[in-house]
Amino acid sequence: MAVAEREIRTKAASQGGWMMVYRRLTKNKAAMVGAVLVGLFVVSALFAPLLAPYDPLEPVAPPLEPPSASHPLGTDYLGRDILSRIIFGARVSLQVGVAAVGIALVVGTLVGAVSAYYGGWADLIVMRVMEIMLSFPSILLAIAIMAIMGPQLINAMIAVGIVAIPTYARLVRSSVLSVKEHEYTEAAVAIGATDLRIILLHVLPNCLAPLIVQATLGIATAILDTAALSFLGLGAQPPTPEWGAMLSDTREYIQRAPWVMTFPGLAIMISVLGFNLLGDGLRDALDPRLK
Repeated sequence: MAVAEREIRTKAASQGGWMMVYRRLTKNKAAMVGAVLVGLFVVSALFAPLLAPYDPLEPVAPPLEPPSASHPLGTDYLGRDILSRIIFGARVSLQVGVAAVGIALVVGTLVGAVSAYYGGWADLIVMRVMEIMLSFPSILLAIAIMAIMGPQLINAMIAVGIVAIPTYARLVRSSVLSVKEHEYTEAAVAIGATDLRIILLHVLPNCLAPLIVQATLGIATAILDTAALSFLGLGAQPPTPEWGAMLSDTREYIQRAPWVMTFPGLAIMISVLGFNLLGDGLRDALDPRLK
């Protein structure tokens, strides 16, 4: 009976803690602006076929037509509607961001948790490898990986995800080193819990707050890095409506038709800004020192 009451109190305390985080987040105006921008981005990605007025791959008007009532953002050098391509580009960017962060989060969390929990030579070797990866500029390392794998969008997702692994590994490692010294972890060891159970049920749940913040910020970084790779011709290939590729395809028309680069660039800026504002707000809301 006492155990059941303790579990109920623990769940109630956890729910109360998350409600406090939610209240602090909603009071942060910058975070709310970021949440709105992220929400618009996600809605555009999920409902692109319903929101886009035209087929993003088919010419629908004369090339390089300026913004008008029928084409609010104008058309590109092939006569394709830029608004439709930007809306469908949100879907591509969301897939890239989620996939890249998913790869980095899963692998980085596993590597960091195992490294910190067992320590010794495993920790030394793994962390040295992570530091070597961090010594390279992320975009250059991604380009090197793309040179090996080939210029495709899925390869860009993998490359961006691999580049981000050290960030999550080091973050999880530092959290696990602190958490594994707590009394509840030592108690779990004393009653004979397996290492896997301790890591999954006692250690990693207490590392969620920094991981949530880093994942939110990581999506913004992934979108930006993938756009850079596509701009260099290593990511999405024509005619895929990806924002970086749209910038690359139309850069020679910047003086004749500035809208062909302005609007895709704004789409990248606004989406990255939204995730950064939301991530900063989550970091403040989840900071235990502010409770």
